[in-house]
Amino acid sequence: MSEFVELFEKGDFVELGLEIYNEFKRIDKDKRIPRNKKYETKYNTVIKKLTEKYDPVRKSEDFFKLNDWDINKLSFIIATDSVARSLKTSQIRRILNMSTAIYRKIKEQKSGQSVTREITKLSYTLAYTLGRHKELEPLARVLNKAVSKLNDEKDYVKVHDFLQAVVAYHKLLGGD
Repeated sequence: MSEFVELFEKGDFVELGLEIYNEFKRIDKDKRIPRNKKYETKYNTVIKKLTEKYDPVRKSEDFFKLNDWDINKLSFIIATDSVARSLKTSQIRRILNMSTAIYRKIKEQKSGQSVTREITKLSYTLAYTLGRHKELEPLARVLNKAVSKLNDEKDYVKVHDFLQAVVAYHKLLGGD
């Protein structure tokens, strides 16, 4: 399965996404793997290799120092783990919709207007959603670190771009 890491390092996320999609489907169809072991199998065959190369939690510590390409890598790994955990697209879209509202307010921002309240609401909504849907954990951990380190509302654009990429890769990888 080293080809996953090679494609990841090349940045060929479309090809890699299709390969992972096929691998996840193969695992899902394999009747020898008990249902409660599907995630563990996906983790060991795909995600572990990617996270050893590019640790998403460690990388998210310096979220705002990451360049656009590293944010893209981070979003791909989070989407891969989310699909492996069977996270529903609707759960990610709920967070993305809140983020879009914040993003629009920042873009339309008039002097003196703040979105701090909305960002705080996103943070506790994320915690609530994680409480109900544990499969949101990889995204929640990274997003929480990023939001807690916001220095300027203008930095929020990076957070929003990250979320959009997670949703896009989640869909490519076969997320429901």
